[in-house]
Amino acid sequence: MAFAGRMRSTLPLASKLVSSESLATASRSNPQKALLSPIFTDSEISRNFSTATEKKEVKVKVPLALFGGCGNYASALYVAAVKTNALDKVESELNDIVEATKQSPVFSQFTKDPSVPAKTRVGAIDDICIQAKFSDVTKNFLGIISCL
Repeated sequence: MAFAGRMRSTLPLASKLVSSESLATASRSNPQKALLSPIFTDSEISRNFSTATEKKEVKVKVPLALFGGCGNYASALYVAAVKTNALDKVESELNDIVEATKQSPVFSQFTKDPSVPAKTRVGAIDDICIQAKFSDVTKNFLGIISCL
């Protein structure tokens, strides 16, 4: 089966080889040499199996698989923090936000109140993140979470 696939993949190559100009001109002078060592001028005909492949992105494995909407957001935050090498910084920034919600009931109510428009909430969270000099990962995560 695999051999049949290889044969099918070389049929266009063989047809181009037979109809190529280099074979026609070379066959007039020396037909055996033209068939044994044809000159490939078309880049479609030559295959480059030895070329380097693209560098694949490193897959980050989440240490604890979480499920549901909250789990997906937590996993995405972990992956983003690991890829930017800011895992400890993101963790400390999130702990700061949690402490701020515990210490200030007004801030806690503001973040949880569904009557506050999402645009207002996102703007306030962005301002807080800018003033606290949070990383972009934390700022973007809190912006997404505050829209929910």
